[in-house]
Amino acid sequence: MVSLKIKDDMAEQKKYHMAIWSKALSIALFFLTMLIFLPLIYHFGVALQPATKHAVDGVVTIQSADFSQRKTLSLEGNWSFFWQQLLEPDQVKASIQTSSLIKGSGGWQSERYDLDYDAIGFATYHLDVVLQQGARNLALRIPQIESAYRLYIDSEFMTSAGVVADTESAAKPGYHTTIVKIPDGLKTFSITLQVSNYHSSWGGLWAPIILGDTDSLHTINRDKVALSMFILGALLISIIHSLIQFFLRPADNIPLVFACICLLLFLREFTIEHMSFALSALSGGFVLITKLNFLSFYAGIPTALYFFHSCYSRVFHPKFCSMLYSVCVVFAAFILFFPTRYFGASADIFQIIALLVMLYILQRMWVAVRTKERGAGVMMIGSLIAFAFTVNDMLNMNSMITTGRFFSLGIIGFIMCQSFVTISRFDNFINKNASLTDKLKERNADLVLMSELLETKVEQRTMQLKLANKELKALANNDPLTNTLNRHGLQQHIQAAFERYRRSQEPFSIVLIDYDHFKDINDTYGHDVGDIVLLTGADLIKRGIREQDKLARWGGEEFLILLPDTTLDGALAIGLKLKDAINAKPIGQPTGVTVSVTGGVAQASHNDTFETLFKRADDALYKGKQGGRNSILS
Repeated sequence: MVSLKIKDDMAEQKKYHMAIWSKALSIALFFLTMLIFLPLIYHFGVALQPATKHAVDGVVTIQSADFSQRKTLSLEGNWSFFWQQLLEPDQVKASIQTSSLIKGSGGWQSERYDLDYDAIGFATYHLDVVLQQGARNLALRIPQIESAYRLYIDSEFMTSAGVVADTESAAKPGYHTTIVKIPDGLKTFSITLQVSNYHSSWGGLWAPIILGDTDSLHTINRDKVALSMFILGALLISIIHSLIQFFLRPADNIPLVFACICLLLFLREFTIEHMSFALSALSGGFVLITKLNFLSFYAGIPTALYFFHSCYSRVFHPKFCSMLYSVCVVFAAFILFFPTRYFGASADIFQIIALLVMLYILQRMWVAVRTKERGAGVMMIGSLIAFAFTVNDMLNMNSMITTGRFFSLGIIGFIMCQSFVTISRFDNFINKNASLTDKLKERNADLVLMSELLETKVEQRTMQLKLANKELKALANNDPLTNTLNRHGLQQHIQAAFERYRRSQEPFSIVLIDYDHFKDINDTYGHDVGDIVLLTGADLIKRGIREQDKLARWGGEEFLILLPDTTLDGALAIGLKLKDAINAKPIGQPTGVTVSVTGGVAQASHNDTFETLFKRADDALYKGKQGGRNSILS
């Protein structure tokens, strides 16, 4: 027996060490995987970013040295701009006196300009390009332009998107990002861009046109598409994996909510500039891309909040979350039912709401970490990664920084953290099942032993059943936490007090005591401290009442005291004494939680039932609560 016990102990110790090493290895691999993202961030945030070349008075001169470090240049600076004019290339020089200057990015209604250009309208951009050496394998990368354009190099038409017109009825929006080859040998050429916008809150060139080596431009586009395909694959796998989890455990809706988040991000990826070709060819592609872009953002924020709320419901505020859900639903409905030209104002407001929601989630996750909720630490890391990249994209979209869009990479980091937590949850379920299996084996062994020693075991079980029935009877009348009577246990004493009152007019009273702000104690210090508060309070009440008095835990933090042979004045005095005793003792050392109680007192009268007697005590308690708490009233 001793040898067998030693072997079991050694096996348990080996199992424990294996678990420690497995967790350490998992954490190391997790952080190693996260480090792999650093080269990706550098590649897409720094290496692929073009150098900047500023035009002066509508002319930009390109030196050979400009391509020494980067093979691509963004054509920023001052372009010639003809507001409310759609000029052909051969009309530009004759109309140059009517032109103004505008930046090559940021749209035409930017606050940077002295002139007030409305978002709705049409205009012509023009830039003269002077090359130190003749063009050789050069091209232009055309970004998404709001909301229709026609592009000319010199007098030759090159590409377009939508239908450019000087009236809304004739115009048609469209997205078309493309790479336009510049004829070889040119030393000077002009870019003429006709733009009309009647379908967006932003008009004109928001991202700059990129000049560079044709192969480099195609390589950059290929890399960005490859990254998006990788992200789409990861999101699709996460959707399928989460739906399988939900199918296996339909009572747990967290995997379904996470699948919805991944689906929204999956659809949003197709609205990114280099992926919009997948939707641009569809009828109404511009409206579809724009609405999908906004809707995935407006719906993604509340869905993410609901996901965290579902995972850690004890630390989130249901009413506050419900308010945020309602606000986001209104914004999402606005996107569904209103034209795209009105989306701009809602975006400025919703970005503020999104930041508030993200800060609220981070603050609540910090509380979850402090209260040691399962998986909260890893989820906190994932939240920080996702939110940091979200803020980066919001700042980049508002031209405050030029780091590029990284939200999708942030989501991959978040998915990794969430997957770690999900696998940990299932691992916990597996361990519990293994533990239950071990216990089942032990019980089966006991049954075999019982079959061998049936008569002795039957007698032993009979005695145990008697003891168990006795304990069950006690449990039926007692509260297990405070070791006081419960409602059922106090009823027989209340009935006896009424019988004595009707038979011999012996007075009796009741005192109903309720802890003040007990929920705040639970939320702040945890339910364990809350239990200590109730237990300590029950002990103080027991010490302060007579042997014939009866104490019962009536509800969560409510106690009812039956005082036989006691008038209303006597009951008030006892109630005040108990209140002062509870107030005087900080409960739950070393936490030291100071608590207070409010009570209501009532004396039985001739026509009373227990319900009417209790109602008077409850009304008095409510009056004390309304009057500031920490009082005993009748």
